[in-house]
Amino acid sequence: MKQLLAICLVLTFAVAATAGLNPDVYAYISFDPAGDETVNTVAPPAFSTVDAYFCLGCIEEGMTTVSFMLNNALADCPGVMATQSFVNLMPGNLAIGDAFTTGVTIASTECMTMDPVIVGYGTYFYLGGMCCIEILDHPDYPRWVVDCQDPGQVDYYCLFGHGSVGGAVCPDGEACECGGVAVEDATWGGIKALYR
Repeated sequence: MKQLLAICLVLTFAVAATAGLNPDVYAYISFDPAGDETVNTVAPPAFSTVDAYFCLGCIEEGMTTVSFMLNNALADCPGVMATQSFVNLMPGNLAIGDAFTTGVTIASTECMTMDPVIVGYGTYFYLGGMCCIEILDHPDYPRWVVDCQDPGQVDYYCLFGHGSVGGAVCPDGEACECGGVAVEDATWGGIKALYR
C-alpha cells in the first residue's frame, strides 16, 4: 500500500505544473479545532496536552496533497514539551515521512474543498515554559499544495503564521494575498484606541 501511495504521489508531482487552482493558498498554525487563524497563541496550564492544528486557507478549488514539516519541539524547547506526535485528519490517512524530522507529504482520498482545510495536528504534552510551533519547508517538496485537477497541479503556500505556546515570541509570518496580514500581538487598550 505504501509503495502504491509513493508511486501515485511521484506521478502526481512529476506531472504537476507551477500554477494550480489555488494560487493564494496559505498555511498557518491554529490552536482552535475549527482552524480560526487568529487563535495562534495559547497559554495552557502545566502538565496538559496542547494541540496545534496545521491549516490551509484560501483553498478556492480544493486540494488533495500537501508537503510540510513542523519543528521538533522536543529538541527546540528542551524541558517545555515532554512528547509530540502528529495526527493526520485527511480522509484516507495517507502520509509519507515524519512531520518533525524528515518532512511529511499527506494525501487525501477526496478533494478537500472546505476553507480552511485542517490537515492535521501536532499534539504535545506541555510541561511549562515557552515554545514556538513552527511550520518549516519540506526538504524535497517545499510548500507544495496539489489541487484536485487530473492531473493535479501544484501551488506553493504562503507561510501566514506559527503558533506560540506559553508566550513565546515566534518568527513573523508573511503577508499573504488571501490571508490579510500576519496577526501581531496587541493590547486591549491599543485595539480600543483604533475605534475612538
